[in-house]
Amino acid sequence: DSDGDGYGDNPAGNNSDAFPTDSTQWSDIDGDGFGDNPAGNNPDAFPNESTQWSDSDGDGCGDNMGGNNPDFFPNDPTQCGDADGDGYGDNTSGNNPDAFPADGTQWSDADGDGYGDNQQGNNPDAFTNDSTQWSDSDGDGYGDNQQGNNPDAFPTDATQWSDADGDGYGDNPTGTDPDAF
Repeated sequence: DSDGDGYGDNPAGNNSDAFPTDSTQWSDIDGDGFGDNPAGNNPDAFPNESTQWSDSDGDGCGDNMGGNNPDFFPNDPTQCGDADGDGYGDNTSGNNPDAFPADGTQWSDADGDGYGDNQQGNNPDAFTNDSTQWSDSDGDGYGDNQQGNNPDAFPTDATQWSDADGDGYGDNPTGTDPDAF
């Protein structure tokens, strides 16, 4: 017992020391080279998982990206996973949560309408500050949802959006089919 920890140096023995020169460690159940004694030198945060040994932020996910259950945010104890790889965490109550954890093109939904704020991503929200509108087919700045705020009376005509008297002719005098009255 070279290090005096009560475990023999003989690797074939029943009470053998996995760390014969370190008196603070003697066991390495998973064989990853880190000791099972949490108070010893080089402790293993995951003593039964050979692909992980450290957890710098203490969230239960390992720092080894090549191991099982890796921590994509090793310095943030509120986030661990990032299923879609967009850099925003899957934990909705953690820091920088991903509103769309299965879509790598979207991560934020400021108005909470289910459409993403990234205009280049899937299902972008044309109105990021209005939860009643999300699409604008003709690009005139008025929404397609007729029950929402500022609906477009002519959702397929970019030159018209309002019809105050409801006669089917637009209020924009320079647009297509303007209302003379």
